[in-house]
Amino acid sequence: MLRQAIRESLLVLFAASVLGFSYTAFSEKGFFQQKKPTRLRQLAALAPSMVSLQEAKALFDSGAVFLDARHAFEFKQGHIRGAINIPLNDFDKKKEELRKIASEKVIVTYCDGVDCNSSIALAAKLHEAGYTNVKIFFSGWQDWTANNLPTESSQ
Repeated sequence: MLRQAIRESLLVLFAASVLGFSYTAFSEKGFFQQKKPTRLRQLAALAPSMVSLQEAKALFDSGAVFLDARHAFEFKQGHIRGAINIPLNDFDKKKEELRKIASEKVIVTYCDGVDCNSSIALAAKLHEAGYTNVKIFFSGWQDWTANNLPTESSQ
C-alpha cells in the first residue's frame, strides 16, 4: 500500500512538472525565458489539455479515441462505449495496442473522476510517446455516468 502511495505521488509530481514546464514554456518565463519563443509556444500548444464533459461528449461524437486509465477490473465493470483500457501501470505492456492509433488522432484519457490522477499521468506518457492531440477528461467515469452518456461493460 505504501509502495502504491509513493508511486502515485511520483506520478502526480511528474504530471505537475509536465504541466508546469508547459506553462513556463508557453508564457516564456523562468527556465525558458532565453529560448526561442515561437517554438516554445508551438510545443506548449501540443501539450495535453483538460476538457469538460460537454467537450468530451463532442469529441466522443466526432470519433475521438477514449483511453481508460483505470485497472482492468474496473474497466470490465463498465466504461465509456468504445474505450480502450490502458491502465497506467500497464502502459509499457500496451504499446502494441497504442501503435494502432495514429499519432495525430484525437485521444481522450480518463479514469474514475477528480479523485484519480491516472488520466493526467497517462496523457503525459502519451505526449512523451509522440501523440500530439491528447486531451484529459478529468471528471471522467463518474461525470460521464452521472449524465447517462453511452457506456458498456465487458462482463
